[in-house]
Amino acid sequence: MNKNKLLQYFLLATFLSPIRLGAQVFWAAGYTENLDVVTNGQILIQPFEDEVLAQNFNSSVQFEATMAGAYRPNGQLLFYTNGCHVYGADHQILSGGEGLNPGEVFDMACDAYGYLAPKGASVATFRIRPDLYFLIHTGMENSTTHSISYGPLYLPRIVYDTLSGEVTVLSKNEVLINTEVDPFELVRHANGNDWWLLTNDFGTSNFHKILLTPDGPAIHEVQSVGYNFPFPPCRWQRSLSASPSGERLVRFSSKCGAQFLTFDRCSGILSEAGFSHLENGVFGGSGSAFSSDSESVYFSRWYQVSKARFDTPPDTLRASFTPPTGYGGSFVHMFRDPYGRIFIAPQASEPYLHVIEPSDNVPNVAQVQFEGFAMPSRIQRTIPHYPNYNLGSIANSPCDTLLISSAEDVPKEPARLRLYPNPAKDIAVIEMDFSGHKHLTLYDALGRPVRSLESTDLQAEMSLEGLPAGVYYLQAVQDGRHFGKVRVLKL
Repeated sequence: MNKNKLLQYFLLATFLSPIRLGAQVFWAAGYTENLDVVTNGQILIQPFEDEVLAQNFNSSVQFEATMAGAYRPNGQLLFYTNGCHVYGADHQILSGGEGLNPGEVFDMACDAYGYLAPKGASVATFRIRPDLYFLIHTGMENSTTHSISYGPLYLPRIVYDTLSGEVTVLSKNEVLINTEVDPFELVRHANGNDWWLLTNDFGTSNFHKILLTPDGPAIHEVQSVGYNFPFPPCRWQRSLSASPSGERLVRFSSKCGAQFLTFDRCSGILSEAGFSHLENGVFGGSGSAFSSDSESVYFSRWYQVSKARFDTPPDTLRASFTPPTGYGGSFVHMFRDPYGRIFIAPQASEPYLHVIEPSDNVPNVAQVQFEGFAMPSRIQRTIPHYPNYNLGSIANSPCDTLLISSAEDVPKEPARLRLYPNPAKDIAVIEMDFSGHKHLTLYDALGRPVRSLESTDLQAEMSLEGLPAGVYYLQAVQDGRHFGKVRVLKL
């Protein structure tokens, strides 16, 4: 990446507010360690397909490590967080958005630094509820037992009124997991709308899999898979990263190794595909990211970046990039933007990010552009943790509950399928205003059919007895065309 070209972009953006839309993700950074305003200050970084913009960010918020946020549909800032509070476009704390991650670390760090959890926050959005945002974030504990201790895992809900422009924090610090966990990852469910939230109990092989729907958490399952990553050998930070396809995961510790996993986006089932042991490093790093084609994985180990093919994980990952002699640069956490660039954050107080371009296709060699993205100010370890928002449904699968695959949708017609009572307990009455033979199917939140019936009448009854309480979806199909879908809450 050409540093001079990026500097030109920055200088232009300093004087002109960019009119361009479509920045799917962004991150704010900046940590003012002293009064040197020349090399310190807040920065807004926006990746576009053909360039990356860095400009001054008119905010007094400090970003030590944690950052997440969202844009309005017109490309203007909606809200952001440094893991301590939720801020609006005016850089003021939103009502109800104060005091995220309560506890000793908040009290120690938030007034002066920002929250300390690397990749500790992310935002989930829903295609059927574009006004709704789930801000997932993890707390930290000042643990003397474990060198790095994450948890609890929280869920605030934020809504955007498209008419008034008002941003409202509906809830805050809703506990998803109240135990000590590892870093988390979000993967789009196979229905193209919902999200799988994945994390581990610390030092175990127990994976938590929580299905997030617009109504909130619908399923919480725990599956034990492979290596435990026990403490103390696997101390220091760890990471969990998903491939762009959402079907591969890597759990990594620079002190222990890398666990390669496959993931079924429909059922949520994880399977171990391999494990690579690493020699012990003196320090951490523990960043990981997949290549754009989901075939290779990059790992950071402080002063090294390694690369391995997912389908043939080696017994030992060999260092494939080290900084030039005499440089003190370090590699910590990684972020892949929507266009395939991988950014690697330095450990602390550096005016650059390292970059791996999506064109890096040399086997077993990581073509790292050392200090490849120059910035106007220094940052700490701040790097975002956005999921792959572009990931869609798996067409023609039982999980395609958005009805956007095989059957032809009936356009521009009002809902022709009604159900009552809703919520329902034992029996649901279905009303339809279209005649002829109809096939009715009830799907659970994972997209699996659990009830079905045929009807030629305008009214039918479906038994819900024996089904667990939760969210379901009723679908009506006639002659290959969808004539309606309705959400059902089973009591």
